[in-house]
Amino acid sequence: MITHPTAQALVAGVAGWLPVDGSASGFTLRVARNALEIAARDMALGPAADARAAARIAALLGRDDTGDRDALDALLVAAIRDGAIAPDDPRLIAHMKACALDTLAIDQPRYAHELG
Repeated sequence: MITHPTAQALVAGVAGWLPVDGSASGFTLRVARNALEIAARDMALGPAADARAAARIAALLGRDDTGDRDALDALLVAAIRDGAIAPDDPRLIAHMKACALDTLAIDQPRYAHELG
């Protein structure tokens, strides 16, 4: 689900950033823990979020197959750019809202995920 940085990049970054001599401060450890928790949530929640997004995009584009999320995102961008899907289409807005909520669930799980 997270495109930049990926869960793998977060974990690798934390591993390379933490001092090996045990001299990490409390702040450093909190930052590292937060990054690892984001990576864990991305690995746990990201695939289902991507599948839901792919299904919504396929429906927007009138496709039967869901396929790859990145490829479908590119097709959706092209459809919006070409005018095939209006930027204010309620289905597009609902899709974008759902994507934002899925991203927040991974990145900021304490955020209120119910938008009125």
